[in-house]
Amino acid sequence: NQETEANTARMAALLRRGRLVLAASASASRVGVASRLGSANAAPTSSLQSNHGLSSFGGASGTTKGQRFVSQFQPFRPVAKALAITRHSGSSTSRRTLSTKMEEKMEVASSIEVHQWTPLSRRTGVLGMKMGMMQLWDDWGTMHVVTVVKVDCEVLRIRDRLTPTGHAQLVVGGFEKNPRHVSGPLKGEFRKAGTTPKRKITEFQVTPDALLPAGFKIDVRHFFPGQFIDIQGTTKGKGFAGVMKRWGFAGQAATHGVSKTHRLLGSTGACQDPGRVWKGKKMAGNMGRKNQTAECIKIYKIDVKRSLLFLKGSVPGVNGGLLKIRDSLKRPFSPESPPPFPTYVHMEGEETPDELVIPLEEKDPFDD
Repeated sequence: NQETEANTARMAALLRRGRLVLAASASASRVGVASRLGSANAAPTSSLQSNHGLSSFGGASGTTKGQRFVSQFQPFRPVAKALAITRHSGSSTSRRTLSTKMEEKMEVASSIEVHQWTPLSRRTGVLGMKMGMMQLWDDWGTMHVVTVVKVDCEVLRIRDRLTPTGHAQLVVGGFEKNPRHVSGPLKGEFRKAGTTPKRKITEFQVTPDALLPAGFKIDVRHFFPGQFIDIQGTTKGKGFAGVMKRWGFAGQAATHGVSKTHRLLGSTGACQDPGRVWKGKKMAGNMGRKNQTAECIKIYKIDVKRSLLFLKGSVPGVNGGLLKIRDSLKRPFSPESPPPFPTYVHMEGEETPDELVIPLEEKDPFDD
């Protein structure tokens, strides 16, 4: 009993000592943080900035100590006109400066600023949903197989820095989502933009003269009939497929010594040299469900009221899949017929047509 009481007393003393040590370490950490916060006022240039060879940005007047302390560990700010990048190659160090052409304060106006379109201008894209495929006939009687895509896109915000190529990044969202299925941080982003929660969020790189304000809803007339566009989507998943279906292999002979290997791959490598299978060898595996871009898709018709695009041909993805739609890169606009820039804006008193259709061919395609 005496040994048990002694052990109990010893354990109680160790526990008290451990609590005191924890309390002392916690107070020391608070003192250390306070000292670092206090030193932020005296020395705005941090060691991180000096290691990267960056000029001192300093702390802006009127900011709190915590903001100045955090700013020391975030030296990359949009107020910089040039970003210095240091690359170490062996013993020599080369410095390369990428001019980002950023203004000291990047302010977005509440209204759209209209600029003149140039061949170097790049507009934003939109988000769409694949609805299915159908057939249409023109006045000549020619059948056109088209894919119907519904457009729903709204600008959420503009990123506060440019890319190294000098493009701005426009964040857009589309198609409403149940708020109960949205995380808290995303709800805050949508609340700042003044929009409802969106199912899909993506970015488009645009030139600074094609920026749009946050909360602006992009109309389907951002495009026009006859225009060529690029559509990016996720292809249909086919599951695990063999080489004949996945890669189009011819297979082996049906007779003459082939036993139960008619659809198999066959040899996958060489002999002792190199003694291995080369990377990228076409084998059986998962087929589909990959990101794919269909280029130079022509717009046949636009349903303005229902916000639908009728595209000639097929586009990647399943019915109900989300798509990224942007102007074609390989078929740019002609200076004689520029697009709505930076986007289409409906004016008061302007008549809204129900449909916009590509002009009919002058010559009868069935005329010999």
